[in-house]
Amino acid sequence: MKLKIPDNNDPKLFQAIQRLANKKSKNYIFENLGKPTKSKCLGSGRANIFYGNIDREKLIEKVNKLKKIGINYDYTVNGITPRARTLNNRAFVIEELKWLETSPINTITVANYELARLAGKYCPSVDLVISFFAAVDNIPKLKQWLELSNVKNVITDVSTYRNLPLLTEMVKISKKDGVGISVIANLGCMANCARKEEHAIIKDMASLDPSTLHYAPCTFFCMKHLLKNPEEFLQLPLIRPEDLEAYERIGIESVKLVDRVQTTEWIEKVVGHYLDGYFDGNILDLTCTYTTFNIKKKSNSQVKAIKLNEIMRTRQGVLKYREMLPELMNVKIDPNYNFLACNNTCEHCSGCKDISAVKYDPERRKHVFSQLEELEKKYMFT
Repeated sequence: MKLKIPDNNDPKLFQAIQRLANKKSKNYIFENLGKPTKSKCLGSGRANIFYGNIDREKLIEKVNKLKKIGINYDYTVNGITPRARTLNNRAFVIEELKWLETSPINTITVANYELARLAGKYCPSVDLVISFFAAVDNIPKLKQWLELSNVKNVITDVSTYRNLPLLTEMVKISKKDGVGISVIANLGCMANCARKEEHAIIKDMASLDPSTLHYAPCTFFCMKHLLKNPEEFLQLPLIRPEDLEAYERIGIESVKLVDRVQTTEWIEKVVGHYLDGYFDGNILDLTCTYTTFNIKKKSNSQVKAIKLNEIMRTRQGVLKYREMLPELMNVKIDPNYNFLACNNTCEHCSGCKDISAVKYDPERRKHVFSQLEELEKKYMFT
């Protein structure tokens, strides 16, 4: 299986990619994705918060280095806001698209139709990938995107990832137009989330200027929801490294791995497991949302002793709480749980009856849920 992996803009990432590319595996890295340059109005769905931005010349150097080892680069401008519709922005967007046409970058990912059409006009030789933010979750939506001649790949919505019959049909339809279908393996988002669109918008805004935003990540919402309904951890649209073969068999072109806001050490570890096609651990650790890799362990008494009033005094305090929250929750999914046994169309099901595959400490869960409720009342929406 072809893997598309994240660019966190760390200068040391290239060495990690080289090591990963040299691993013996039937899976392989074919593309690195990111947007390490600063834009006035083209959002990327993620902020370069750790390593900052680089200029276009440095990006081209990076792209050419990757090409020398057989890896393509995807310039990911998948913010969902159609900013080019604002007249003050339009000239800047067009200029960036024209620059892409002259660059060695062969692929860009977009999430809104306006940008896709402009790309078709101003960088026609650059292949388009349709982002999962475009929420292609059914055949009619897919066919609408296939009408654009420069679309070469569609990353479908997270709600489709465990519905192999639907993905199979999407593959058959898109193949007629020479378009591939891709999925994301380790996003960690709920397939059916009330704040899905809001989350996409705030990520778009943060990619342009995170300092202006009230720090209140939407992930607090899904983490609290899943703590309240632990059986729904089994409904997460996750793809185990062991299951890549199942997606390859139905014709999925590639699998994307996230996340661009993680450290190089984390990216190398997670990508390594997907290259191996095996992970005998808690699959939540392979997601950006719930990973406990590199988080200091805490006892139940330490969790209970956390003082939310002190945490809520500063933005940085809330940020640190969010970083350690996966360890506070300490939820695990049995490595033997078969995600593909259920197609995740939950509206046609009476619910997960056997939740023994979800492991957690009831007392710890109660304390963390209470903390999240307090955070909502006193910080999130004030």
